Amino acid sequence: MIQAKVTKNLTGITIQGDYDDFNDLVNAIYRMTGVDSNEAGLYDEVKMRLLGLCYDIRHAYMGDREVVLKDNVLNEDLKEEMGIKNCEQNIYYSVNVLYPEALFLALAVPNMFICCNYYYGKRDECDQEFKMFSSNSDYLKDKALLMLLSAVIFQLLEEVIGSDEFNKVYKLIEKSREYYIHYVTQYVDYCNLEFLKTDINKRKDKLIDITKKFIKPSKEYQRMEKRIKEYSQKHQIPIYAVEDDNLEYPNEIEW
Repeated sequence: MIQAKVTKNLTGITIQGDYDDFNDLVNAIYRMTGVDSNEAGLYDEVKMRLLGLCYDIRHAYMGDREVVLKDNVLNEDLKEEMGIKNCEQNIYYSVNVLYPEALFLALAVPNMFICCNYYYGKRDECDQEFKMFSSNSDYLKDKALLMLLSAVIFQLLEEVIGSDEFNKVYKLIEKSREYYIHYVTQYVDYCNLEFLKTDINKRKDKLIDITKKFIKPSKEYQRMEKRIKEYSQKHQIPIYAVEDDNLEYPNEIEW
């Protein structure tokens, strides 16, 4: 099962898992986003952010990211009984995600499930055997894996801001009418960069502020939404493909 922890400077979260954990999560994201489908959808912008995380996770278990060795919890007698006496450590892969980015995914991804069900339970009519792409049981598993990811992110938010503040935020989530349909995700980049500029001692309060702005669109978001969507319509390109020259990430991030 995937695990996560807060990074040293409260810059983001570190998601960890073994090969099977990460491989299952990558496959779930591919299926849930309809990665082989060319059809435009209501949640294309959210899916692109999720695929961005998927890219890092996939490279993590390919060995292109940090690898963590953890002592296993089996005692010596049990190891000998199971025939794994020399197995002292387990390999966990690791990937860092900026805190606002992670929070946006935790909030937005569960909203897109009902639209993603379309990708499951169908057969390939070009295949003589009508091969099944992915079954409805895959949908249930994939949904559970992504809900687990969201839950882990929210647990770390509570760890940072405290239970009282988290309960206030959760009540806002329950009452929210924001469904993140055609959400201008350039605003997530804006929040990522604002968070990176925030002093470490003030990041707790900044997290609360950013989370609330994701739940209920701020005036900053509304201005950006108007500008980005007008450009998208004028040039006939997807919202997520609109580049904003003001959103430039630093070369190095102190996690």
